[in-house]
Amino acid sequence: MRISLLFWRAFRAAVAVGLVLCLMPACKPAVPPPAPPKPAIASTIPAVTHTNQTAVEYVSVFAELMPPKGRDPFYPSSHRRDPVPVVNRGPDRPLPVAAALQIQGIVGTPAHRLVIINGTIFETGEEDTVRVPDGKLKVKCLEIGEDYAVVMAQGETQPKRLEISKKGF
Repeated sequence: MRISLLFWRAFRAAVAVGLVLCLMPACKPAVPPPAPPKPAIASTIPAVTHTNQTAVEYVSVFAELMPPKGRDPFYPSSHRRDPVPVVNRGPDRPLPVAAALQIQGIVGTPAHRLVIINGTIFETGEEDTVRVPDGKLKVKCLEIGEDYAVVMAQGETQPKRLEISKKGF
């Protein structure tokens, strides 16, 4: 019983101290009065006058400048925007098709094959331009076999048969 009596006395004292602390005014320092405004400093820069005109809207303009004046902002050392000249070949300068065109792969089923010629994908009857060392060349794929493709190149009179190079492993 002695312990419980001591406990209740300590509890009542703690509650009393808490009430006194809550009811006491806070001991905060007084807020100083606001400082007087500083005098204006004389400036040599003229003041900006505002008018009732609408604000000027700024618009970003990106010029498509080709190298050497322009460059790709995300890949500055890239050459992918360099102009590639289109070779206009006449009958006096035929392009050696066998040397310029190479099959890089043939994929698909026998019913539907695709051929990759100089990085461009063709299916039978499709026409597109491919990159060659001298520029670009228009090529039409006529037939795709298991290891060959028959193509008609720009400036050629007869179709050419291109064969895939088989590497021995």
